[in-house]
Amino acid sequence: MVYDYFDKYTFLCEMFDEEADEVKELVLNFFPFDNSVQIINTKEAKNLLKRVQFPPLKREMLQIGNIINIFSKLLYIKDCAPATRNLLYHNVQSTFALIKPVPPSAHGKIITFIMKKGFRIVRMKNGKIDKDFAMELYQNVAGSNLLPIIINYITTGEVIGLELVAPDAVKKWRECLGTTDPATAAPGTLRRLYGEDKLRNVAHGCVTVEDATVMLDKFFGYENGIPRIAFRATFKNCTCCIIKPHVIIDGNVGAILEQIATSEKFYISAIAMFSVKLSNAQEFFEVYKEVLPEYEAMCIHLAEGKCIALEVKCNDPSLNCVCEFRKLCGPRDPDLSRQLYPDSIRALYGKDIVHNAVHCTDLPEDGELEVEYFFKLLANE
Repeated sequence: MVYDYFDKYTFLCEMFDEEADEVKELVLNFFPFDNSVQIINTKEAKNLLKRVQFPPLKREMLQIGNIINIFSKLLYIKDCAPATRNLLYHNVQSTFALIKPVPPSAHGKIITFIMKKGFRIVRMKNGKIDKDFAMELYQNVAGSNLLPIIINYITTGEVIGLELVAPDAVKKWRECLGTTDPATAAPGTLRRLYGEDKLRNVAHGCVTVEDATVMLDKFFGYENGIPRIAFRATFKNCTCCIIKPHVIIDGNVGAILEQIATSEKFYISAIAMFSVKLSNAQEFFEVYKEVLPEYEAMCIHLAEGKCIALEVKCNDPSLNCVCEFRKLCGPRDPDLSRQLYPDSIRALYGKDIVHNAVHCTDLPEDGELEVEYFFKLLANE
């Protein structure tokens, strides 16, 4: 797409002004031609920030509900102008995708496939579904002799549920899946690439927007404050890994999941996507407050967009999971990681000390506590 110098996207934002002790309503204009921004104080009708180029800000970060950091000003995006909505969100839909019980080593490849096809993942978690959920998921094949076999297969293993967002997402996802039989699916489709047979054909897709809406609520929704599909964290003999927002934007989530799952030492026992408030990020990273000069920047980045929390465990329970997993992650500074441990996660996907791909638990005694913070505290907020 070719942009004109005056093309712009307009977002309605809020910013907490500590000096005035009030929330200010602002307008953020983003100019894609030169990646410049302008911030207007609507109440005072004046520029809070004149138009200036700001390379760190990417269009993918400009999503309603995100917090963005512009020259240390934290802006919460609450809405956008109608023209912007038409440009960025025309015919944008959500659909429900279910990764079936496949070997964990395949999860990363599937996630990478999804993101390369242009889908945004906005919700994600692993879980186990019961017969009632499976029956509703496969209502379009009710009466088929294969249905009992399908239900048994889908309910006995672990699955990963995803909310995928894209223009015409329901139709697009089914096209990306390919036909039910991997042998006859079109080349390049997910089922042709990774499917085994009609039963073990990698993933499921809803037929209509209405079906997708129902299944998203059933998989990610809550009833009486309890998630309908329980989180899988065990809170025992584990370490915590947080895949940071920039990794999601860069499309490297699948590669990191694959690196963990294909290692000889580790497996991922729980995975879920979270939106973290700045206050929660500050609380989670509080141990670093008087220790690391990057503390504030670390908190801001974690709150800037979606992150993915993992409970990671060792295949050998006699190993110290926290210490062993830190070796896989590498030193906090990606440049140092590239020198000393070039195959580590931070060496491969980190950019700087703040944008260093992942957070991992530091102290052996804190693994369970950090997992609990996400999978108990934030999961129930």
